[in-house]
Amino acid sequence: MPFPAAPAWLGIILSAVSVAAPSLSPLPVVTQPRIYVLDCGTLIYNRPEDYGLTREEVATTNMAVTCYLVVHPKGILLFDTGLSDRLVGRPVWENVLEGYGQVKFNTLRGQLADIGVTPDKITYLALSHSDWDHVDNANDYAGSTWLTQKPEREVMFGPQTTAADRLYYQALEHAKTVIFEGDHDVFGDGSVVLKFTPGHTKGHQSLYVKLAKTGGVVLSGDLYHYPEERTLHRMPKEEEAAGTAASRASMEEFLRKTHSELWIGHSIAFFKDALKSPAWYE
Repeated sequence: MPFPAAPAWLGIILSAVSVAAPSLSPLPVVTQPRIYVLDCGTLIYNRPEDYGLTREEVATTNMAVTCYLVVHPKGILLFDTGLSDRLVGRPVWENVLEGYGQVKFNTLRGQLADIGVTPDKITYLALSHSDWDHVDNANDYAGSTWLTQKPEREVMFGPQTTAADRLYYQALEHAKTVIFEGDHDVFGDGSVVLKFTPGHTKGHQSLYVKLAKTGGVVLSGDLYHYPEERTLHRMPKEEEAAGTAASRASMEEFLRKTHSELWIGHSIAFFKDALKSPAWYE
């Protein structure tokens, strides 16, 4: 049986919807650093034993995936790019990798657009490390200057990685790049510093930001995954001899000296209570 013809007004509405473009909010202008916490997905996981913990010892076995935008008077830094924006709207059973189910409700691009930031406005891109849940949108930001630890770049583009490994960050190979080994002062004033914390990977780095009202904060990357790793002094077995213990000890001393907070980006408890973009910390 044929469908009845759609009324003419419906076609007009659909046409209008199809051409409407979202409007950008004004780009923030700041006189001191601020941090936006971005929802970059969730990992559905059920093996905390891989991190030296039992199920009874953790509040939840799942993990948040958190990205951060640091807006400074001298520029904008994006720290990590999270799970792929292509996952939005897809069921978790389609996207299981290495035992982790991937879920995403918001695109990174959309969250940035909400605060007036398009990829071309981002001065610097820094990745805590090259694991897939931290780099899946990296190609979108290859127009920025990439700030990378030398050993991490060597792993990312070395002979041990495959084309599939590089899929989401391959554009960085020829991006404008600043390569270093150790701590790196991003804007030259001590307020935003990449901290070398090897162990989880050879070139793993965390990020310190000194905020006027909140105080100092350190964005952990994968120095820790579960907050219980920190309180119970646990870590993945393979990291015990890889440098993680030394990096954690050094970071704990840095936190004490600077009176800073540690933000564990994979912690569901941290992310649940955090001010999320378009709100910010300053």
